[in-house]
Amino acid sequence: MDDHQPPGEAPGHSLQGPHWHRGRPLERPADFAPLRLVLQPSGLVVELSEPDMVIGRHSTADVRLPLPDVSRRHCRFVYADGCWQVFDLNSLNGVHLNGEPVGQAILQPHDVLRIGGFTFEVDIRRQPHDDPVDSDNVIRNIADALPRSGSQNRQAS
Repeated sequence: MDDHQPPGEAPGHSLQGPHWHRGRPLERPADFAPLRLVLQPSGLVVELSEPDMVIGRHSTADVRLPLPDVSRRHCRFVYADGCWQVFDLNSLNGVHLNGEPVGQAILQPHDVLRIGGFTFEVDIRRQPHDDPVDSDNVIRNIADALPRSGSQNRQAS
């Protein structure tokens, strides 16, 4: 038999397991923006830096949330067509977006996402190189922020 199947993957189930993309590089879309999940109320951040990640309790999940009310493979986050989506993976306690249970949903900034006992605020950041820098404005803002003193003739030494 020449068909090599990675361990843990059943024949015919190519998406089984959180790391189904191993062995072939994942292409990151040109407009990719990482997804930040801000834990409420602590403010701790979980950053999803790949376009396809699984969150769950199991040690093989891309992001591990080790509480018993989180399923082993709870949900999957996918970045495609310029937006982030969450997919419930038939978890026992479900995925809730803004207080409503969802099977699949597109995420927007400031949405409230509940995964088991964890509540997150969605923060979608654009890539730093996407923000045009106006150097004149930056210098002006820095100069405006500097404290003003009575003597305008002071020079740096």
